[in-house]
Amino acid sequence: MSLFKKIEKIKAQIVDTERLLEMVIDHPLMAEGIGEKLNNLKQQLENLPKTVIDPKIHLLFSGNAVVGSQGIKTSFISKTLKPFQEMVKTQAALVRFGRVGQRGQTKKGPNTDLFLTALPVGSFGVELSQLQTDELFDGEEISYAMKQVIALVNSTSLDDDIFETAIENTPKRNLSNLKKFLKEIYEEKSLLRMECGEIGIEIPEDRIVEAYIRVAETVDEEEEFFITGIFRGILLDSGKFEIQDNEGNKISGFISQELSEEELVNYDKQFLNKQCKFHIQLHKTKFKTGNEKVDYELQGITEE
Repeated sequence: MSLFKKIEKIKAQIVDTERLLEMVIDHPLMAEGIGEKLNNLKQQLENLPKTVIDPKIHLLFSGNAVVGSQGIKTSFISKTLKPFQEMVKTQAALVRFGRVGQRGQTKKGPNTDLFLTALPVGSFGVELSQLQTDELFDGEEISYAMKQVIALVNSTSLDDDIFETAIENTPKRNLSNLKKFLKEIYEEKSLLRMECGEIGIEIPEDRIVEAYIRVAETVDEEEEFFITGIFRGILLDSGKFEIQDNEGNKISGFISQELSEEELVNYDKQFLNKQCKFHIQLHKTKFKTGNEKVDYELQGITEE
């Protein structure tokens, strides 16, 4: 049983015990016994860990994708698990490096291979776990990444403002996989329950519809351009750059993962605080509300 389920079970017992205590409050003997039980339950809840590191997640579904608690469509599972795995992979890289793709050619990311380890029922679903790892912190990073994916999916289902704020801190590739993941759940008219460690959410079908429409109407556009200005520098650890154009405006963003660390060091030596020409890729995300998110990615620097 997951920590989340244990917490929910004890909370439900506390609520039932409190109601029972109210009913027998005038009976000294019964009230004393039930009061003692209530205190024990509250102590059990207090003694549970607040967080748990366990790279394991439950995904449960309903609707046309399942037949009661008997089974689930294999086509549905294959279409939902692939984008979900990719979201965890992307988020785990973000946890480890602070940015997806940051000098990805030379740094080894966490092992994000997930295994189907159980078929939980209630609704019907799957349990996915990380089982094989050679790295000390892989399990911790995958557990944290799973919880971040849960938070992203939940934020998408709440409202436009919360969704747009969540996307501000989400790698671009996760938006595409989020759309694929929700599309399958939406088309099968399913709810979604997700549990990992102490975290658990349930998104009913009506909110799944809202979430899918919200993400489906989010449009990504890309544009490449060249600009001249002064090179203000790069930060290798965070994978960021900053320049100042000829009008004095500052432009900052991420560095393309195609640029090696050696190239970046040479850029710093050759062009720092000098006038030069920048190859920039602009990523623009347009939300259904009309709001936009703009990111800049450095592709290269040359002499003016």
